Amino acid sequence: MMKTKISYLAIFIFTLLLSCQKDIQIKTLPYSTQLSIECILTPGQKPQCFVSFSEAFFSDNSTPSDLFVHGAVVTINGVTNDALVEDSTYDKFRCRWVPFYRGSVLPVIGETYTLKVEYNGQTYTATTTISQQQVSITNTSYVSVFHDVYGEHEGVVLDFTDIAGSENFYRYQMNRFIDSSVYGASNLGLIHSQCTFGEFFHVKEFGRSVYYDKGIDGQSMQFVVEPAFKHKAGDTAYVMIQSLDAKSAAFFKNIDQQKLSQLNPFVEPVFLQTQIPGCIGVFGSSVVSDSVLFVYPQ
Repeated sequence: MMKTKISYLAIFIFTLLLSCQKDIQIKTLPYSTQLSIECILTPGQKPQCFVSFSEAFFSDNSTPSDLFVHGAVVTINGVTNDALVEDSTYDKFRCRWVPFYRGSVLPVIGETYTLKVEYNGQTYTATTTISQQQVSITNTSYVSVFHDVYGEHEGVVLDFTDIAGSENFYRYQMNRFIDSSVYGASNLGLIHSQCTFGEFFHVKEFGRSVYYDKGIDGQSMQFVVEPAFKHKAGDTAYVMIQSLDAKSAAFFKNIDQQKLSQLNPFVEPVFLQTQIPGCIGVFGSSVVSDSVLFVYPQ
């Protein structure tokens, strides 16, 4: 009798599990492609502007090369006018080319720049002034566990003092060398390079969150960031803090909120707000702190 009850219970649970899964057909709606522009100026570095087509969610076009807009006329005008040219770099982690428009005039702090992109009879313009101040990292450390809205992670800890007297926006950056044995963390899909075969190559990782100094002007600040790549004890990297302009901060914060709303069904949907009229994107600036050596303790 007991075995019969257990059998019925097992059948009931199995049927219940099957009833929780249902295949549905999604009718895709017509989608009008938009231009997407992302161009962040950094003093002392040649400008890189990523000009792409937006795509529908279920589109097969997904790589940077698929989406890149060829034949646009891209200029950045400041004290000296800069006509950008098509260029590309090879992403050795994902094993694919990343095309962009490259400038030759190095931006400087204190100057105002105007971006103009002309394509298919349309002109898109935006302006940014590089007025942010560089901060100094005062300390680095490591925690094996911390919690944020995305769950439980390990974290790199950065301490610094906020620049007093202005509204500031900060983002994390880490540069390091890795090889094909190093996997990306959960936010990169747990993948690794399959085209470098033991060669060491340079990677940059940027924090997805933007930190504001509202209410703590001029005070000590600290943030904890989940590394984008796996590591072992003794691995070295260089950490930095980006000081963003207001438009860049708003754009990247919006992207972070959009990702959270996609992962968490209890969060209200977020729509990406452009910082460039007529298209999707942002033209802004980032002033980067001096780098500090960081050694992973585990």
